[in-house]
Formats: sequence, C-alpha cells, structure tokens
Amino acid sequence: MMRGLSKRWSGRKPARTAGAGSLPARAGHRRRWTAAAALAVAAMTLVALAGAGTAWAQADPIKIGVIHDGSGPLRTYGEQQVRGLRLGIEYATGGTFEVLGRPIQLIIEDDASDPQRAVQAVRKLLELDQVDVVQGTSSSGAALAVIPEIERHRKIFMVDPAAADSITGADFSRYVFRTGRNVSQDALTGAAYLVSEGRRRFMNLGPDYAFGHDSAAAWSRVIIENGGEMIGDIFAPQDTRDFTPYLQRLLAARPDGVVVTWAGAGAVTLFQQIAEMGLYDRMLVFTGIGDMSALRAMGTESGGLVGVITYYYELPSNPINDWLVRRHYEEYGEPPDLFTAGGMAAGIAIVEAIRQAGTTDAEALIQVLEGMSFDGPKGRYTFRPEDHQALQPMYVARLEIKPGYDYPVPVLVQEFAPEDTAPPIMVPTR
Repeated sequence: MMRGLSKRWSGRKPARTAGAGSLPARAGHRRRWTAAAALAVAAMTLVALAGAGTAWAQADPIKIGVIHDGSGPLRTYGEQQVRGLRLGIEYATGGTFEVLGRPIQLIIEDDASDPQRAVQAVRKLLELDQVDVVQGTSSSGAALAVIPEIERHRKIFMVDPAAADSITGADFSRYVFRTGRNVSQDALTGAAYLVSEGRRRFMNLGPDYAFGHDSAAAWSRVIIENGGEMIGDIFAPQDTRDFTPYLQRLLAARPDGVVVTWAGAGAVTLFQQIAEMGLYDRMLVFTGIGDMSALRAMGTESGGLVGVITYYYELPSNPINDWLVRRHYEEYGEPPDLFTAGGMAAGIAIVEAIRQAGTTDAEALIQVLEGMSFDGPKGRYTFRPEDHQALQPMYVARLEIKPGYDYPVPVLVQEFAPEDTAPPIMVPTR
C-alpha cells in the first residue's frame, strides 16, 4: 500500500541503472519513496484531524435567550436569576456546558422590568439571535407581555422568578412552563399558619400591578377558605418611596393581621417604615420573606417576624443544594440568594428536557416537560400537565437574630411537601 501510494504521488517508475552504482541508486530511490509516503500519510492525517476539528467547531450551539432585570427595580433578582441559571446548566451538564454534543450559549437581554422593553428584547432574541428557548424574568408584567411573542414564534418560555398566577393560569400558553412558585403557592403555604394564630380579620398590602393584584386575590381566597375574613386591600405604585399614607390607612382599618406582598428595592423602605410606625405591635405582619439585602435593611426590629420564603440557602438539605452553595461561594464569594435556586432549577429543567427529547424542537419539548419531574436545589419539582406550574417544596420561616450574621436569619418553622401547596388549576379551558 505504501509503495503504491508512492507511485501515485510520483507518476512514473524510477530509471534502472547498471553496474556498481545500481544498488545504491535503488536504495536511494527507496529512501526517497519512503519519505514521500510518510509525508503523504502525515498530510492525510492532518487533513483528517483538521476536518474533525472543523466539524466540532461548526456544531450549532443551543441558544438560550435570557430576559432579566439588569437595571430596573428588580435588578438584584435579575442577577440572582442569571447566576442560578448558569450554575444550573453547569450542574446539569457535568461542567461541560454541552448537551446532545452541542455547546450551550446564553444570550442575555435587560428588560429593566419594563413590559415594552421585555417585548423588544424577546423579539430580538427570537428573530435576530434565533434562540431555541427563552428563560426569564423577574417582573410578572414583563413575563405576561412577552407571552404573545413566545406563542407567535412557538418557542419554550421557562419562567422564573415571576410569580403572578395568571402566567400559568388565565394567560396560559402551552409554550410556557414555570419552575418558580406562584403566588397561590405562597398563599396556601401561609394561610393555615395565619388563621391558626387565632386572628380572623385580614388585609392585603401590595404593589399596584399584576403580581400585587394576583397575590392579593390568592391570599384572600385561601384565608377565607381557612375561616378568615378579608376586610380590604391597599395597593401602592411599584416605585413608591414613602409608604406613610398607605400604612396610615392600614392602621385606621385595624385588622388583626396584614399580608404584605412586595418585591424590589421599595421593600427595604416599606419594612423600615412598618417598624417605625409600630405596626408590629398593633397587628400580625405576615409577608413573603425577601432576599438578604432586604433582610439587612429590615434590621433587628424584624426579629420574630414569620413569613413564607421561597428559598434560603440554609433551609434545604440535599446534595444539589450543597453543590449550589459551594459553587456559588467559589464563583461569587457569597451564598446563593432568594431566586438563585429558581434560576438553577430552570437551567436543570431546560437541559434535562432537551436531553430527553433529543432535540430543541418546541413540540417535542412540550411532550417531555408536561409531567416531567426533576431534582433541584429545593428537592423534587414536577411540572403539572394541566397548567405547566412546577409543584415544589415550600417553607414558612421565622426571622431570628443570630451572632455572626448581619441580617435576621430565616429559621425553618415548617416545610410543606409539593402536593401540600398545589395551587388550584386556573387555566380557563381546563
């Protein structure tokens, strides 16, 4: 084979010579042909390796488009979301950031929690970047605004941390799945505790947009179902900086308890003013416990406050959460925060669905995702087929002042199994 290759490269036979110089001449030719053959084999090997390298380099990436709040009122949540998403993909791919032999690429856009900017961002992701899946976002208003674009382009939208019930309820889309909890899950988690404390008359205080209104409706429903009475709701603009007039209305109504549902930077001022105006002494203040920056701002006055919390890094006890805490410290020098776990769950769910489907085709992914269970940082998650809401463990915690912490620490009061806080199915046609 080697000699034949040499002949093809040379194109003719070597000339015969006579006499004493004939053997050295043939040996020289053999050496020249052997060298030529070696060069030819080396060249073919390089071509083959180059071809393999080119094929690897040209493998189409799986593109995940991310909309998050990078500059608006929920920007701390947006940062937590993206950090968790990256770590979730890392965990689910064993550190390769690949699935189905293809690299995963994140394309991140800032919606600033503005619905119009969110629509512009998702159009860019779907039409210009041609992403395979969309993940996001912090604002429920922004998430709801992009659903028509998701449907028009027929791509999967994995929602976290936006929590409005309508995302997987009244505005249901078969392309939308949510790893984050919704406000009904929060309400179901907290309502039994509220009524068991012996109080009966309650009010809601929340932001005047989709998340606040959905939350108030959910809390009202479950409190009434548990034997309580709702005597009114108070809504303040999301950009409120002075809550005094709203808290004065609350004090004048004299409820036994108030459910405070707030998200974003305003929460810091809100809870400071709640303490300053003495509401903790006048009524039971029950809330969704916020992230660590909010806890720091609440200060020692909030010690003893009880509320629902979607995640705090010391509450779950499982290997995935242990991995998340360790890797987050390694990457960012601090523990994961309130919505980091949700971002991680979204990343794991996306990778696992693509792996099981063997494709990024939305129809195939829907078939896999409906009813799919997977393990995440809080434990076991399951996408309910009827509305695509993930059932998951939920927590009630009490804030305690502990040495070594610069914020009141959420300490577990009760963990609820996923089925214990399964919200009602609110899809109009189901």
